[in-house]
Amino acid sequence: MLNEIENLTKQLHQMEMSYWFHHDIFTFQWWFIVVVNVLFFLALLFLLDKGRALRIMLAFMLSFVILGTFDQIGQYFELWSYAHEFIAFTENYNAVDFLAIPSIFALTYQMFTSWRIFLVASLFVCLFNAFIAEPIFVALDIYHLDHWNYFGSFIILYFVVILVKALTDLVGRNNTTDDYRSTTQQVFQRKQKAR
Repeated sequence: MLNEIENLTKQLHQMEMSYWFHHDIFTFQWWFIVVVNVLFFLALLFLLDKGRALRIMLAFMLSFVILGTFDQIGQYFELWSYAHEFIAFTENYNAVDFLAIPSIFALTYQMFTSWRIFLVASLFVCLFNAFIAEPIFVALDIYHLDHWNYFGSFIILYFVVILVKALTDLVGRNNTTDDYRSTTQQVFQRKQKAR
């Protein structure tokens, strides 16, 4: 049984690579995936608060890992699938928005520090991603909802962004990642809190 599974897995990988080389790479959809992800990642790097860079990048990495895990689970249980992938031989880079969503979540974390405002901002971010961005990916035949719906995506995205903020705040509280801020920024923030 195990040998049969290994043989079928090898055949599947060979078929996936053949499809990717002959029908996927450098297509319009492939370039769309590249452009969307590069633009959002560059936006994160350009807008990154250098004083809190470690914490913001932690939020990015947590988003990347958690969303990647959910994505693999969803594909395994055939909830959704991708007709086009950035790189076929690794699971982490086959989602259409593998860098875009973590970049958006990291920027949301950076811009909205209080929980109340963060929850409202994240609500709009997740609504946009689930009900506007995902239908565009479906219309472009990049993303397929096999046994899934946009509302389920919204719930997962909102759960993940809240989890990312909670974990990042928890780790950030235990480490001195904010001590890299300039003295001027620290004095200014103390004055703001005193008011």
